Amino acid sequence: MRRLIVEFSLNDLGTRSAIFKLKSLEIVHILRLEPSEFCALVKVDFGDSPVKIRNIFSPSRDAKFEYELLEREKGTYTYFVKITAKPQRRRPRLLSELTGGGYLSTPFEVRDGKVKVTFLATQKQVKKILESLEQARMKYKIISLLDAKFSPDSPLQRLTEKQREVLTEAYKLGYYDRPRKIDSEQLAQRLSLAKSTLVAHRRKAERRLIAEVLSES
Repeated sequence: MRRLIVEFSLNDLGTRSAIFKLKSLEIVHILRLEPSEFCALVKVDFGDSPVKIRNIFSPSRDAKFEYELLEREKGTYTYFVKITAKPQRRRPRLLSELTGGGYLSTPFEVRDGKVKVTFLATQKQVKKILESLEQARMKYKIISLLDAKFSPDSPLQRLTEKQREVLTEAYKLGYYDRPRKIDSEQLAQRLSLAKSTLVAHRRKAERRLIAEVLSES
């Protein structure tokens, strides 16, 4: 798994939203990112702008927007933000371009007219992300491209790269949701694996994580 950080101009997003009027915005933690739901902890410095938190995300009319102010310190506001909408057949264009099959992560910052975005992705997905940005004519700069590192104490450190990829993709696509949003066969197709291979990786990963948890209890 690789950790890619890219930077591009806010103007490349092709929109003149309220975000242009902010001093800065930072997504501190992404809790959920799906076509029908977005949850995150967001830190905003409004500066002298009269912009409201709702105006920043501009949810569609059929979307439900919820937020809660968690902390205010020296002009910076930290919010819990949640946007839910009816599932769409296709992801929004920009979201599809940015993820490229990888995972949005932090840091995700908007500051001084620049957007800094972080991805966790395989080498193949990194290539797809960069190709997608080029096709969208977004002039990006690669800030960092390194192997993703996990804390030595993290249970994920006990898994192989393929096991981590299978487990994180399964979680992201709703395999562990009730009811399930995707089955093993569909998941295997997404990862270009045989179903039996995927199941083997998933079971080994789950067993290692469970053993790790039980050994600490």
